Amino acid sequence: MNKSSKKLLKKILKIFLPLLLGLLMVWSLTRKVEWPIVLEEIEKGIAWEWVFVSIVFALLSHIVRGLRWRMQLRALGINPSAHDMAVSVFGNYGLNLALPRVGEVWRCSYIATRYGLPFSTTIGTMVSERLVDMIVAGVMLLMAILHEQEHFVSFLAGSDGGQKVIDLFTSPWLLGACIVAVVLVLLCSKFLKRTQFYQKVAGFIYNMWVGIKGIKDVPNLWGYLAWSLFLWFCYYVNSYTCCYFFGFTEHLDAWAGLAIFIMGSLSLVLPVQGGLGPWHYAVGTALLCYGIGQELSDAPVQTFIWVSWSLEQGFVLLLGLYAMVVVMLNRNK
Repeated sequence: MNKSSKKLLKKILKIFLPLLLGLLMVWSLTRKVEWPIVLEEIEKGIAWEWVFVSIVFALLSHIVRGLRWRMQLRALGINPSAHDMAVSVFGNYGLNLALPRVGEVWRCSYIATRYGLPFSTTIGTMVSERLVDMIVAGVMLLMAILHEQEHFVSFLAGSDGGQKVIDLFTSPWLLGACIVAVVLVLLCSKFLKRTQFYQKVAGFIYNMWVGIKGIKDVPNLWGYLAWSLFLWFCYYVNSYTCCYFFGFTEHLDAWAGLAIFIMGSLSLVLPVQGGLGPWHYAVGTALLCYGIGQELSDAPVQTFIWVSWSLEQGFVLLLGLYAMVVVMLNRNK
C-alpha cells in the first residue's frame, strides 16, 4: 500500500470509526427501550414555547461566536461583515454533522478566501479562541462538580461499579501511581523527546502558548472576554431550557441544568457526528443522577435525550444548509 492509499485509509477510518462507535453506543442504549411508552411520553405534550426559546439561544450562540471571532480578525486588519461571520459558523457546525472537525477547517478557509487572508493566519486565530473556550468550560465544570457533587456521588455509590470508581479515585494507591509515573517520565525524558507522541504533545502545548500570547493582541480584550462569557451563557440557556420541554424535568433547578449541560459538553470531545451516542449516554447518566428514571432505557430518559438532540441537530442542519446556499450564491456573483 502506497503513501496516498494509507492517507486515504486513515481519513476514512477517522470518519467511520467514530461513527461506528456512536452507533454501537446507540444500539446499547436503545436495545431495551420500550418505544410505545416513549411515544406516549411525547404525546403527553412538549412545551413548544420553550423549544422556541431554546432555538433562539442556539441561534444567538452561533451569531455571538462569529462576532467574537471578528474581533480577532479585526486585529489582522480586516473587518468581515456580521453576516459572513454568522454564515461561517453556521457552515462550521453543519459540516461537523457529517465530518467531525472538518467544519472548523471550512470556516477558516471560507473567511480566508473571501477576504484574501492566508489560511494559516485564520487557523491561528482559532487557537486563542479555543483556549478561552477551554478556560470558561473548565470553570463551569468546576462549579458543577463542587456544587452538585452530592448527586453524582450518591448515584455512583448506588451501584457496585460506581462505588468501585469512587474507591479508585480516593485510593492512596492512585496517588502513588501518579507520582511514580511522573518520576519515570522525568527519568526517560531524553528518550521520550524522540517519540512522535512527545512531539505532538509538545506541539499542542506550544500552540496553546502561542494562543495565550495572541489574546493580548485582540483589541478591547475585556470586551472579547465578555463576549466569551455571553457565548457560554447562551450555550447553557439553550441546554437548560430543554428541561422545560417536559413535565418530568421542569422541576430541575439551574444547577442541575448546569450539570447536565457540562456532561453533554464533555461528551463532544469524542469526534462523533453530532455527538451521536456519547452525548446521549452522558446526558442520560446526568438525568439518572437527578432521579429522572432508574435506567438509561427508561422512557423519560429516552424521551428527553432523543427529542432534545433531534431538535438541536435539526436546527444545526437547517443553518448549515442556509450557509451552503449563501456560499453558492456568492460564487455565482
